[in-house]
Amino acid sequence: MKTVKLICFIFLIISLRISSANDIDFEEIQPGIFVHQGEHHDIDENYDGDICNVGFIIGDESVAVIDTGGSPAIGQKILNAIKEKTSLPIRFVINTHVHLDHIYGNIAFLDEDPIYIGHSELPKAMKLRKSYYEKINQDFLGLSAKDSVQVIPTVLVKAKEIKEIDLGNRILKIEAYPKAHTNTDITIEDVNTKTAWLGDLLFTERTPSIDGDIHGFIDALDVIKNKNYKKIIPGHGSIPKKNNKALKKIKKYLELLRDGIKEAIENGLGIQESIEIVALSEKNEWELFEIQNARNINMVYPIMEWE
Repeated sequence: MKTVKLICFIFLIISLRISSANDIDFEEIQPGIFVHQGEHHDIDENYDGDICNVGFIIGDESVAVIDTGGSPAIGQKILNAIKEKTSLPIRFVINTHVHLDHIYGNIAFLDEDPIYIGHSELPKAMKLRKSYYEKINQDFLGLSAKDSVQVIPTVLVKAKEIKEIDLGNRILKIEAYPKAHTNTDITIEDVNTKTAWLGDLLFTERTPSIDGDIHGFIDALDVIKNKNYKKIIPGHGSIPKKNNKALKKIKKYLELLRDGIKEAIENGLGIQESIEIVALSEKNEWELFEIQNARNINMVYPIMEWE
């Protein structure tokens, strides 16, 4: 870990100097729970590493960071916000899944020497996507490949397993899911407040994306609903005032997508024809719908074709 720190130090300083000087805003949604909502930008347009929800939880003895954004600069802004709120050590950095907008701020926390936590499939998934993510970071953030540093979690949670960590009179339950939004999804529950960070197992305004298994995604939503959390934090979008309404909305879209693709396949329609008709009744319900719905069909159709 010390070697990695030395390698990354100069890069981190340079990247922070060229990044925006503006800090990012956090809302304290429950005592000691702070959330920043990312912008609804597409990865191919106006991507700046700040499109997902990130945040942190403060206990009596330490702090846990949940997702770190898509760049070292965003990670540093999260770190700055934490330092403004508390002098307690940052003991844990938790990544809810593999997508680049959630993990590339990890590097900003190296000097805090935290424990990095993620799904048991996350290290492999990060390595498999490294070249692709490096290209995105090059094209949209201006980072060279050698500067797109992945800090890979070392404490891992297997699917259907729950691990607990203690921030000091504040227990967090980290639960890993089978393949759903991705094959690396975890949720984090703050036991004191029954508040759950769902990562991208929940989208609110922004069209959900599928990079795993649509059936598993729908199943995961049923599991989450049965948890009866008091408050749920999505990976993208605002925190819902009514949990069941938000969960019902995303489940409706996924079911329409699944059933529409199944019907298209049965009727001999191809992918492009499916894009023109499947789930279009949801068009006015979601941000970035046309772009993301087409991507979802391109992802799900070939898988369901072989089922």
